[in-house]
Amino acid sequence: MSLIAQKLISASGGAQEETDGDFSLVTSLYHCDGSNGAQNHTLLDSSSESHTVTRNADIVQGTFSPFSAEEGKWAAEFPVGSASDQINPASGLGSADFALGTGAFTIEAWVFVTGDTYPYSRVWQIGPYFSSNNSVGLAVDDTDNSNKISFFAYAATGSGRTCISTNATPRNEWFHVAVTRDGTGDFRLFVNGNLDSTNTSYRTTDISPLGNPALAIGNGVNRAVEEPFEGFISNFRLVKGTAVYTSSFTVPTEPLTAITNTKLLTCCSNRFRDKSTSAHTITLTGTPRIKPFSPFAPSYSYSASVKGGSGYFDQSSDCYLTVSDATDFDFGTGDYTLEAWVYRDKSILGNFELPFAITGGNNYWGWTDLGVSGYDGLTNHVDTLDSNSGNTADVPRLYEWTHLVYQVTSGNNNWYKNGVRVYNGSANTHSSAATGFQVGRSPSYANHYYGGYISDVRIVKGSNVYSNASTLTVPTAPLTSVTNTKLLLNFTNAAIFDQTSKTNIDTVGNAQLDTSVKKFGTASAEFDGTGDYLEITPGSFISFGEGDFTIELFFNSDSFTGYKALLASANYYNAAGSWLLRATSATSIAWASYNASGANEAYKEFTVPSMSTGTWYHLAAVRSSGSINIYLNGTVSSSGALSDSKNLIDGSVNGVYVGSEQTFSANEDFDGYIDELRITKKARYTSNFTAPTKAFPNL
Repeated sequence: MSLIAQKLISASGGAQEETDGDFSLVTSLYHCDGSNGAQNHTLLDSSSESHTVTRNADIVQGTFSPFSAEEGKWAAEFPVGSASDQINPASGLGSADFALGTGAFTIEAWVFVTGDTYPYSRVWQIGPYFSSNNSVGLAVDDTDNSNKISFFAYAATGSGRTCISTNATPRNEWFHVAVTRDGTGDFRLFVNGNLDSTNTSYRTTDISPLGNPALAIGNGVNRAVEEPFEGFISNFRLVKGTAVYTSSFTVPTEPLTAITNTKLLTCCSNRFRDKSTSAHTITLTGTPRIKPFSPFAPSYSYSASVKGGSGYFDQSSDCYLTVSDATDFDFGTGDYTLEAWVYRDKSILGNFELPFAITGGNNYWGWTDLGVSGYDGLTNHVDTLDSNSGNTADVPRLYEWTHLVYQVTSGNNNWYKNGVRVYNGSANTHSSAATGFQVGRSPSYANHYYGGYISDVRIVKGSNVYSNASTLTVPTAPLTSVTNTKLLLNFTNAAIFDQTSKTNIDTVGNAQLDTSVKKFGTASAEFDGTGDYLEITPGSFISFGEGDFTIELFFNSDSFTGYKALLASANYYNAAGSWLLRATSATSIAWASYNASGANEAYKEFTVPSMSTGTWYHLAAVRSSGSINIYLNGTVSSSGALSDSKNLIDGSVNGVYVGSEQTFSANEDFDGYIDELRITKKARYTSNFTAPTKAFPNL
C-alpha cells in the first residue's frame, strides 16, 4: 500500500514542502550535507569541559534515540529466522482484557511481510491453538490457501478458518488488516479498508480460552509447529466491546489512538509499551525489536534537539569510548550523578555488562544476572565495595530504551530505573586514582562489554540533578549541560546521517564531506579510492528479501579504471543473500548477487552510455517482480534485464558498504563523490523517466 502523497505545511515556515508518497517505504536516505571535512565518527563532549572523546574500534552515532517527536510512527521488527520471536502483554495470562467472550471486538494493525519461511505466519493469536481451546488468530502467507490472509476461530468443536482474503498476502509493502465481530456475532476481515470476507457461521463462539486468554503478537500460542511472523507490525490495537468497522472504510492516515474500549495499543512507540489505559507491561521472547519504520511518513526532517541521537557498541573488546581526565571523575565523598539511556540488543557476556567505568581505579557501573542473591540487578563497584539492587528484573531489557540514573546524595547511593528508585544504600568513597572515564566496557574485567545503543550520557560532579526521593521525573528531551556537568555525550555530531532515522552509518578511512563538490545541498560524500567508505551498520539495514527495491544515487567519478564499487552488502561473495552494485568501466554498470557463499551467482554487466570523469550521473538499480534493470540518467540499459529473485538478506546481517566492496576485493574502492543516496522497498521505475532535478524529499 503506497500512501498518497500529500503537501504538508512545514513546521518551520508555512511554505509547502515537497513530499514523497512512498516515503514510508524509504529505508535509507542520505543527503550527505554538512560542513566541509565532517565525519560522523567525531564524537563531541557537549559539556563546558569539552573533553576529547577517543573512539576505539567502530562505534557509530546516528539518529536512533529514546526521544521521538513522531510518537506512533514506529514498528516492531520480527527478524528472519527467529522461530521463537513474539511479544506478550505480561498480564496476558488470565487477563479479562483479552477474554473477548461472545461480544464485539476489533483487532487491527499495519503489517509489512518480508519473508515466508514458515507455512503460517501468525500476526497475532489469542489462546492456545486448536483442540477445544476457543482460540482466535490471524495468519499471513497461509500456504493452505494460496498464501492468503486467514482469520481462524477455533471453538470447542474445532472449527477452522473463519475468514480468508480474496488475494494473496502483499509482500514488502505496508498494508492494514483488521478483524471485527459485531453485536450479532458476525466476523469480518478487512484488508486495506476493504471488506474482504464475512462469516456468520460461528456467531456463538466464546473467545474465552479456558480461562487462559494469552495473547501473542508475532507468533502462535502453544503451537507444536513453529509459525512465527517475519517482517514488521505497527500500531497493533485491540478494542473489546466495539466493532470499529462494519463496512469498507478509509484506512487511517495517522497513528492509532486509544479510543473507547481499547485494551491494548502497542508496536507504535520507540519502546515496547502499551499506550492504552490498561498499560499492560510488554514482555519479549526472542529478538523482536523496535524500529523507526512505519506506514506513516514523518511530518518533518530529523531534529537533534527534539529526537537526539545514540552511539552503537557491538560488544567487542575494542569497542568503547575513552575520556581522558584525572580530576573530573575523582568523585571522592561528594555528591554526583551519572545517567544515560541504554537500549540493549545483545545478551549479557559472562553475567556482567559494564557500560561505564572509571579508568585508573576499580570503579564501574552496570548490571549483572549472576543468579546469586544480593548480586543481581543494577550494580556499582567502588574500589572494594559492591552495591547491587538484588533483583534481576532491574537489568535493562533487550530492545527497549531504559533510563538509568546512579546518584550519590549525602553519602547515600541510589539506582533509578525509568524514574523508580530500585536501590538505596550507603555510598563508599571513590578513589582519587582516576585517569579518565570509559563508555562501553570496564578496563578491570575481560568479557564485560556493552552491546547496544547508548544515548545522552551525562556526568555531574559536586551536586545532584535529582532530589533524593523514591521517584524522579524521566526527561522527555535530550539532556543539556546543567551546573557542574563534567561530561555530556549526546551522540548527535554525525554529519552524514539517515534522514529516515532507520539506519546508523559510519565513516571509514578518510571518507568525509566535501562542500566544494556536490549535486544538491551543501556537500557530497568524498572517497579517495584507498580504503574510504561508509558502513551502514549490521542490524540497522532493512534487508531487500525477495521483494522489489530501488537503489538510487548520484555519483561523480574521478576514475573508471578497474572495478568501482558503489554499494555492496558487507559480506559480499562470502554469504548467502549477498549483493553488489558497481561500475565495471565507463560504459557498464554491474549487478551481482549470491544464494550461498561464492555460488549460485546472478551477474550481469549492463551497457550504459559512455560516462566521463568529473560529471554527475543519476544511477538507479531496480528490481521489479524478480528482474533487475539499470537506469542511467533515467534511461534503461539497452542490454535487457537480469533475472534475480534471490533472498537478499546479507545487508541486514553484516551491514552495507557505500563506496567499497571489502570482502571479495579491496581494490574496488570508489574514487570520487556520492550524493543523495536513497533506498526504497519498491520498484520506483519500470520504464524510462526524467532523472531527479532536486534533493529527495524528507517526508
